[in-house]
Amino acid sequence: MRANFRRKKVKKDYIKESLTTKTSVDAPCPHFSECGGCDLQNYSYEDQLEAKLNSFKGQVEDKKLSKIFKDIEITSMASPRKTAYRQKMDFVCAFEKSGLRGSSFDSVIELDTCLLLEEKSFKAYKRALELAKEQELEFYNYKSHYGFLRYITVRRTRLKQQIVSFLTSSKDNDAKVEALAKQLMEEGLIDSFIWQVFEGKTDSSFGSVHKFWGKELIEEEILGYKFKLSTNTFFQANQEIAQEAYRMIKEHAASQNPKEILDLYSGTCTIGISLSDIAEKIVAIENFSPNRDMALLNFENNNVSNIEYIDKDVNDFMEESSLTPDYVVCNPPRTGVDEKPLRKLVEMKPKAISYLSCNPKTLLDDLSILSLHYKIDKAVVLDMFPQTKHFETLVQMTLK
Repeated sequence: MRANFRRKKVKKDYIKESLTTKTSVDAPCPHFSECGGCDLQNYSYEDQLEAKLNSFKGQVEDKKLSKIFKDIEITSMASPRKTAYRQKMDFVCAFEKSGLRGSSFDSVIELDTCLLLEEKSFKAYKRALELAKEQELEFYNYKSHYGFLRYITVRRTRLKQQIVSFLTSSKDNDAKVEALAKQLMEEGLIDSFIWQVFEGKTDSSFGSVHKFWGKELIEEEILGYKFKLSTNTFFQANQEIAQEAYRMIKEHAASQNPKEILDLYSGTCTIGISLSDIAEKIVAIENFSPNRDMALLNFENNNVSNIEYIDKDVNDFMEESSLTPDYVVCNPPRTGVDEKPLRKLVEMKPKAISYLSCNPKTLLDDLSILSLHYKIDKAVVLDMFPQTKHFETLVQMTLK
């Protein structure tokens, strides 16, 4: 039954439908007509936010789940930054061009600007690209699988620390990469240069760290806690919205006076650390080892000693677990939570749950089960990604 329910498709594009009655505006980015990165840029921000809220409400109707939201008002949260909000951006280097992917696999849109990034981030990318060309570093060809430079990644924190990372297909060109890295450092554009290598044929912006210059890690701050970051560390793209989401989770959790919190799909344990001062113990579950390593470093960095980090798949952990947590935080990938761990979660009977989702379709699938046992207290559409169709949703529940 669950598999069929998962396959049920939302019938309408509610964002598109909502915007058909709105007046379009001139898109501020000169690349809007060719780059697919900001597909809502030709509408006012107020109309964008309304369309995203209508999209979630429309999907609730489509899934026939209006009844479970009948006691609350579904709200939205605007992003303080309408542009220049992204903390990290991956620029592909392929087919003799560098920029963002276009409408096809071999289409790359070269950029003179990107309004999603801070100006200093884009400046660092363009200078790194210029130096790569000066050093004659050949861009990768994803059809012939020949070439060297695959991606240039920029990450900038709100503490104004910045990484540029190169992902290459091999460890060749050592002297050229070193000269480039040192030049960027000398010009004061970055705090860290990280050289990653990925030798496979698939299109991935992740690799293994080969060398670095400058700081090995940069730092971000959320709710007064400091978090070490590398180029591949998972962290929410929009820090202002992420902080408000974590603040709401913390307030909801604190209202339950929890002794033990279970943090599922914990990543680098950003949420867990943010909750560490309101519970006696937190158990964090994540099966991506680089996230574990960064989490352990951040426990030490923030003098947090009450989090047990378990490096295990959530499905396997839930199948074996005998925990009875007071509160559960769930922040799954786009696929949502599988049915077995979801039902095991219900059996645990935590007093309350916060579910932070990047996919409203799978969130609503999961709520169809959770709502049999839990009453929804709050549902907020979080505009994590202004100028695009994407958003996140936070739903908070208490046991009936």
